[in-house]
Amino acid sequence: MTPTRSAASGVGLLMRHLRTGWPFVVLTIAIAPLLWMAVSVAVHAGLFELAGAPGPNQLGAFVTFIGTSLAAVATVFAALLTRAHNVRERHRLRLETVVKSLEMLPDTSKRARIAGVLSTMVLLGQERVAMRVLHPAWEDGDVDDGTATWLIGQVLAGGRSRLAREGDQLDDVAMREAAVLLFNHSSSLTGEKAGQYYFAGHFMRQWRTKNHLPPQVKLDVLRTMGQMLVDRGREWWSPTGELPYWPTIVLLECARKDPHRGVRSSAAVLLAALRDSFPQEFGKRVPDKRMTTMLTRAEKASSVPAEHRKIAASIRRDWRSLSAEASTGQAPIAPA
Repeated sequence: MTPTRSAASGVGLLMRHLRTGWPFVVLTIAIAPLLWMAVSVAVHAGLFELAGAPGPNQLGAFVTFIGTSLAAVATVFAALLTRAHNVRERHRLRLETVVKSLEMLPDTSKRARIAGVLSTMVLLGQERVAMRVLHPAWEDGDVDDGTATWLIGQVLAGGRSRLAREGDQLDDVAMREAAVLLFNHSSSLTGEKAGQYYFAGHFMRQWRTKNHLPPQVKLDVLRTMGQMLVDRGREWWSPTGELPYWPTIVLLECARKDPHRGVRSSAAVLLAALRDSFPQEFGKRVPDKRMTTMLTRAEKASSVPAEHRKIAASIRRDWRSLSAEASTGQAPIAPA
């Protein structure tokens, strides 16, 4: 990780902490000047001088000032506590309304009930339980692909409610389980119609997430993207012969901006396979010469897992052969 990326990551982490803990920052800013003023008054009044005792006027002024300062601090502290309580109560009432609404669903709506319960678990910060329930429910067909990928996206991208974020820590185990579950169902994430697919919603728009994802989780997400490309092939992903917009745009962002070198290299290896399959189109979409150099280096990087290299080789082999067939109008000659 370069110093620039490390600094950017540190600033991002600091901003995330400030968004959730800003009341305590405000309280500290309010208390510090008051304490400094109190100490200054005490020093100038001679309260810390060993020669002689302070006079009644000095003590009276000091006690009055300290009492006023403590009253102001107590007022600010009480206001912050009241605000935090009101926020939590408002979110609790909202989630309670959701739970009562689920109870009103008819008994025949099994899939709707399961989807609602799992969504509520995620919003309440119980991601690990939700993923354990999702695993068999998705296998048995009790949860549709759209709901399952939405739940996984919420776990990976930090979509829990503020009520859960204030007191609970994000669960790395649940993130890894969600990413593995997504990969295990990669073959069912694409429909029969070309261009119809499901994925964790956040990663259909961008790569960067609010919360910190472990590198292995990111690698699993990249592996799922690559496996989806392999499962359906070039004709499904590119019926018009153009470079598919997704996941190319997300892979580009990952290869350029992810703070982890191994993750960047893995995304670049998949991009290199797409570049070799669409050389002209890729050059138009990505004219940056530095990207070409980065893709070349990534293919030689030792930090790229073997699974990602295998997927990239499959894309390059299958998609380029179809490209050659389309350009010549003839099927490739089979080896003797």
